[in-house]
Amino acid sequence: MEFDEYVIDLNAKCTCGCMEGDRFHNIYRFPNNYGASVVSSPKNDPKRKGGYRIMLIRFDSPAPEHMWTLDDDNPISDSILDCDDWETALAYLRRLFALPTHLNDG
Repeated sequence: MEFDEYVIDLNAKCTCGCMEGDRFHNIYRFPNNYGASVVSSPKNDPKRKGGYRIMLIRFDSPAPEHMWTLDDDNPISDSILDCDDWETALAYLRRLFALPTHLNDG
């Protein structure tokens, strides 16, 4: 699957239940210090069954810490997006991947 090489495993201790059943929760970190948390069929929104919720994030520290914050200032959209299908979610990931490198403040 496209972008699989950018998935980082921050979900080992996920207690929200997002990975129950056929759901997945992937966190992507791209080389430009942007990324996304993508959950399929979010539990807290029954209308999204079969859809995806994306949180656009910005990484503030290098691996292995991977400290991040929600990114309300990115040029793509608000920090939380709901998508009806994977192709729409993938289009947002592609746009995020193509952004210029975000320089950390620290």
